[in-house]
Amino acid sequence: MEVTVQELNDLINDDRIEVLELRKHLKASEKYVDVKFTQNDGFIWETSIPYYYRRTGTFMETPEELATYLKEIFPLFTEVKIAEFKREEQARWTGKGELSGKKTTKGFFEALIDLEWNSVVYDFPENKNWARRTQDLKEFGYTVATNTNRKVKGKNENDTHLILIPLPKGGVTGYEVMSDKFKKKAFEALDSINVYENSKSNKHGLIPDHKFSEIRWDETTRGENPEDMDGAEIKSKFQLLDNQRNQQKREVCRKCFQTGKRATIFGVDFFYEGDENWPEDIPKVGKEAERGCIGCGWYDIETWRQKLNEKAK
Repeated sequence: MEVTVQELNDLINDDRIEVLELRKHLKASEKYVDVKFTQNDGFIWETSIPYYYRRTGTFMETPEELATYLKEIFPLFTEVKIAEFKREEQARWTGKGELSGKKTTKGFFEALIDLEWNSVVYDFPENKNWARRTQDLKEFGYTVATNTNRKVKGKNENDTHLILIPLPKGGVTGYEVMSDKFKKKAFEALDSINVYENSKSNKHGLIPDHKFSEIRWDETTRGENPEDMDGAEIKSKFQLLDNQRNQQKREVCRKCFQTGKRATIFGVDFFYEGDENWPEDIPKVGKEAERGCIGCGWYDIETWRQKLNEKAK
C-alpha cells in the first residue's frame, strides 16, 4: 500500500484521528500506523495500530480500507474502555484467572500492561528468549506492536520496544466486538470443543470463529452478535478455534478470495460439496457468497470431518 501520512489523514477526514507515521517491521512481515486518537471529552491516546498483522488476520491492502478501519476502532480508545481492558486482562493473570499459571510469560505481561512502549533490554524481566514470550502473548490473543529502533527513555541509545494494544483479544474480527457474555454463551453452545482438534482437552485460548470468512462480507452481511442469540444460531454461524488456527483459517480464506482456489485442511484433498474451484455462478462477496464456502473443510470443520468419515465407511 503506497500512501503518505497526509493522504491517509485526508482520507480519514476526522480531526479526532491523526496519523503520525507509517512503519514496517520487515522481519515479522508486519506493518503499523502510529496514530493519535482524541476523544470528544478531550482524552488523548497515542498508540501503534497493526494494519498488516498475521496474528489477527488483519491485512489492509488499500488506504481506503485502513482509513475505514481506524474509524471503526476509534471508539475502543476511550479512557473508560482502556481502563476496562487493563482491569479485565490483569484479572486473567491473577488468582484463578485462565492465565495465572503462565509464570514465565506473566512478567512480560506485567511490564506491557502499562500500555506504553517498553524497551526489550531495560523494561522486561531478564530473559534471553524475550521473542518467545512475546509470541506467547500473541498466541494468547493479544495484539503487540514492535518498533525496532526507538529511543530508550533517559538514555542516549535506541532499542527494540514493544507496546500492548488495548484491542479485544484476537483482534477486531470483521470490525465487530464480541462481549464476554456472548463468548461464554458460545462456549456453552459449542460444548467448549476445539473443533480443529476435536477435543475439549485444550480449551485455553479458544475463540468463537465465524464459519463464513469476514473477507467475503459486505455491509449487508457484517452483523452484530446479540447476547440473546440462541444456541442453534450460534452453532450454525460459529465454531471454536484457538488463535493460531483462527489466523491460519483467515489466511487460507484470503488466498481463496484472491485466487479462486479453495483450500484443503490437514492436507486432505476432499470437499464434501464441489471441488477446489470457487463456483463461477456464486458471487465473491456478500450473503450469497457463503454458498461457495460449503464443502470446504475450513468453513465447517466438524461437518467436513463427519462427511469424510461417512465416505471412508
